[in-house]
Amino acid sequence: MQHQNGISKQNTKPRGTILLVDDDPAILFIISRFLQKHSYQTTSVTRAENALELVRTTNFDLVACDINMPGMNGLEFLNALKRVDPGLASVVITGSGSVTMAVKAMQSGALGFVTKPFTEEELLDSIETAIQQARLVRETTTFKLYAPMLEGASGALLRALEAKDQNTQGHSQRVADISQHLAHRLGLNQEEMVQIFFGAMFHDIGKIGIPDTILQKTEPLTPEEEQEIRKHTQIGAKIIGTVEKLAMAANVILHHHERYDGKGYPSGLGGEEIPIGSRIVAVVDTYQELISGHINNKAKTSEEALAEIRKVSGTQLDPKIVELFLEFLPQLDTR
Repeated sequence: MQHQNGISKQNTKPRGTILLVDDDPAILFIISRFLQKHSYQTTSVTRAENALELVRTTNFDLVACDINMPGMNGLEFLNALKRVDPGLASVVITGSGSVTMAVKAMQSGALGFVTKPFTEEELLDSIETAIQQARLVRETTTFKLYAPMLEGASGALLRALEAKDQNTQGHSQRVADISQHLAHRLGLNQEEMVQIFFGAMFHDIGKIGIPDTILQKTEPLTPEEEQEIRKHTQIGAKIIGTVEKLAMAANVILHHHERYDGKGYPSGLGGEEIPIGSRIVAVVDTYQELISGHINNKAKTSEEALAEIRKVSGTQLDPKIVELFLEFLPQLDTR
């Protein structure tokens, strides 16, 4: 079954064209009406096989699909979609909000992950973000080089983590931006800078596998809880490591809580044994945690945070990267 829906008469130019794929006509109707209200043009189909045929003959800005469908399921559809139109943005709408399902959707190329029941704001945000990401990729001259990487490194898991742990909102993006800047200042090549950017962006993604009771606890953690939260580096590395082209980024994530003196975790690496990306992220992450109040629940001023950074330079943090960070801090938008 296929239905094509226009947009409101007040807005004759659509914001984008969206293909909706769900075996439930009622869901299709609700989503279509909502998107039409926001000036999107939609086409709705109930079978993934029919959707693929449409993609071959029609230009869409985004495809939003269910996971559990008869015949070809959502993950199979997404993998087939990559072969038909690898640059087309896609968002998954599913009743399963598990980490496993999110990882599978990411591996299949989804740029958004919306769990039923969802709010209109959540759906709209996911769709708009995915369309913007896909357009940016298409407009970038390095598309052919980085498309395989970008199709896996979506913001879907970050949004899921931010919903789980409010302290992470905006934190990952700031750490990623500043880490990439420092990597450039260190003279690293483009591939290394891209990998460090993604490693920094997803450095805390493993917290999605940590119980809410620990993440949201305001009192000091027990030794058992501390051991549990330390697992987030390994969980995060495992999640991002499923993306073939992000092996170095996964390693950045795994070791970003190592200490320069060898007393960190998970491997007890020290000095230059620690990957350069992990040493960069450690400095930036520590500063951002201090000024945001994530450490000891009290936000420090920039001056207070820098004093703390200097205290742990050479023990917790790489002194060369600390020196570079302090040198270029006035040029950086750290908040």
